[in-house]
Amino acid sequence: MLRLGIAAAWIFFGATHAFADEFACQGPFAKDTDHKLLIAAFGRANVSREPIREPEGLEVRASDVFPKDPVRRLVVLWSDEKALRRPARIHQMGSGWSGLEGLRVGSPIEAVEKANGKPFVLYGFEWDYGGSIESWKGGALGALPGGCIFSPIFETDEAAPDEALSVAAGDSEFASDSSAMRAAKPKVRSLHLSNPRQ
Repeated sequence: MLRLGIAAAWIFFGATHAFADEFACQGPFAKDTDHKLLIAAFGRANVSREPIREPEGLEVRASDVFPKDPVRRLVVLWSDEKALRRPARIHQMGSGWSGLEGLRVGSPIEAVEKANGKPFVLYGFEWDYGGSIESWKGGALGALPGGCIFSPIFETDEAAPDEALSVAAGDSEFASDSSAMRAAKPKVRSLHLSNPRQ
């Protein structure tokens, strides 16, 4: 697997090649990146400026990377929205990227807990912020090189019993190793990086 690093070259393979890179706080995703650097990394044809609607309904100006490829698509929201620089949040939607410790879309909650080194806390499902991280509880995924915040969002498994899904729903907080959460069989739906406002 090709890994992106500060000293590594930024290589775009083209539409006919697999593109499975590490989604981390460095290279084109570093906290000082901008729209132009994304173009340099992934090619002008694969990076566009698009209006994106936030969960609260607010429309913001963002950079859309690989917008026509659901496997590689990611969206960058900027702290400086006018100049498209300093990423506030990066939303990775496709399965063609791996996150910290090899985590990716579809990884079970047990794998995320192992990478963190301990249980963590997340919100229940079926609302705007359902399945998002509330706290890493001092684990390894809460203190990353590059200074960004790693925030996977989980979804429940279709095979989970309806009763289990009902118990794990709503804006309550759940420990990742709780019986209610494990019964819902969560897996990673998407990966996200964010940076504190500068």
